[in-house]
Parts: sequence; C-alpha cells; structure tokens
Amino acid sequence: MNCIGVDVSKQVLITYDGTKVRSFPNHGTLTQFSKYLDLTKHVLIVFEPTSTYSHRLQAFCAARGIRTCQLNPRVVPNLRKVSHKRCKTDQTDAQLLYQYGVDRGQTEGRTTTHIDPLVHKLSTQLSLYRVTQKSRVAYQGLLEALTNDPFTDQALLDQLHETICSLKQREAACVSQAQAVINQDEEAASKLQALLSIPGLGPISSITLFRFLRKYECRNRQQAVALSGLDPISHESGTSVHRKDRISKNGERELRKRLYEATLSAARFNPSVKNLYQRLKKKGKPEKVARTAAARKLLLIAHAIYKTGQLYHQPNQNKG
Repeated sequence: MNCIGVDVSKQVLITYDGTKVRSFPNHGTLTQFSKYLDLTKHVLIVFEPTSTYSHRLQAFCAARGIRTCQLNPRVVPNLRKVSHKRCKTDQTDAQLLYQYGVDRGQTEGRTTTHIDPLVHKLSTQLSLYRVTQKSRVAYQGLLEALTNDPFTDQALLDQLHETICSLKQREAACVSQAQAVINQDEEAASKLQALLSIPGLGPISSITLFRFLRKYECRNRQQAVALSGLDPISHESGTSVHRKDRISKNGERELRKRLYEATLSAARFNPSVKNLYQRLKKKGKPEKVARTAAARKLLLIAHAIYKTGQLYHQPNQNKG
C-alpha cells in the first residue's frame, strides 16, 4: 500500500509520498489532489485533523473510500524529537506523517465511508455557543469594572447592558437550534431526552454529551473516558520520580469543561455522583480531585443512558 503524508493548512495541502514533496490547493473539491491520487492505487493518507481546515480532506477520503490514519496533533512534535529534526516546516511535517504511515499505517489505518451530518451540525452550533458565551463573559467583566468607575458615562453602561442581553439571546438561540437539529431524528431526540433526565445535566451539557457519544458510538466505557481526556495517568521512574496521578487531558477539552460545570449541580442532586463526591471529600481529597472524579462518573452514567436509551432512575430503584 502506498502511503502519503499530508500536512493540512488553510490554503494548501503539502504532501510527501516518500520521493517528492508536492503542494495542492485546499479548496473546492480538491480537483488537483484528486488527479494526483488517480495515478496512485491502494493509497493510505496520513494527516492531522486540524480544526475545520481538514474537513474537506476528510469528506474527500470518505466519499472515495480511501484509507486514512488521522493522527493526534500532539503526536507530531514528539515524532520530530524522535527523528532528530530541528526544523518545523510544512514539508518536514508531511515527511513525519509519511514515516508514521509507513511504520504503523497498516494497523491503524481505516476506511471511513460516512461522515455523520448531525455531528457536524452540532459541532458548528456548539462552537458558536462557546464563542458567544466567551464574549458575554468578557463583556460582563468589563461592565462590572466600569460600573465601579465613577467617571464612566451612563450611556456606555447602557450600551454594554444591551450587548450582554443580545449575547444571551444568541446563546439561547444556539441551544434551541441544536435541539431542533436533533429533534429532526426521532431516535436522536429520544436519546437526548434520556440524557436530559440525568440529574445535574442541563441542555448545553446534554447536547455536548450527545454529540460526543454519537461521534464515538461504538466505543466502550474505558474508551469513552480516554477520548474525553478524563483517564488517569501515572508518571514514575525508579525510586526518585513518583508524581501524583493526574488525568491525561488528551481528549475533548470542551466536554471536560461541560462535565466539570455539571458536577456543581450533580454533586448535590444526582445520588450516584453525590455519594462519590462526598466519599472522596471525607477522605480528604482536594476539591479538584473530587470534582474530576464526579465528572468521570457523570460521563459513565451518560454513556450507559445513551446506550440503553432509557430514562435515568435512581440506584436500587425498581422500574415502574
């Protein structure tokens, strides 16, 4: 199988096939890149799924049934160190991706024939919600600071109030639009309602969890925890290096954030999460450790609810 390493940027695709570095425009239907692939059979494409810039390449490979190996962007810097490459350029990145494909592509490569449009639409709405919320929080901080400044003009404060109200409406609209997208699919709507039945989860947390669980629908509990970055890792060496265990954070940052926020409510109103949280606090665990464990517990509950499609019920409670 022929391997091609592709470094994806906003405007171009830099490729390396073991002999030559090439450049192709990253726009439209990737016509030039397609013509180049027509000359190559049984190809494996190795690239980093970097934000929206790689979506066009992902869709292209899925439509043509091309095997891909999508590498976590955190891996390439370590590959550069192992390969003793000092420079960081698009060309060297393409070469590193090619070498990774040659070494491990046969076992890690897979063929994606379908990209879930629902996951893509929800990702867009959640991104818009995140940016809007961040702007609102920044405006609220500015408003609070200027309110305590006696020299601030009242008209400016009124203008900030209006901007904040507008952003809150935009946030609510993002949530409503995301729910509307899910409700177009009867099965998806049922699963979202099941997630919403979990004490401690609100609309935005449930939608974020739904998108995550649908994207990795075939994964088991351990893989779901790892993909969220909530899996514990150790750092030990001999007898002198023994650091405290911590979570890997090698997963979806936004999901961890929403789960952590949800524990503020779940630790009070969700029996399973509450028992775990209180037990850890009684053992003297730091607040952050207890909250992280509660977030992991909440994820596992959501995973089970999503798989079964049943509404949440309290532990040891008979189904009525």
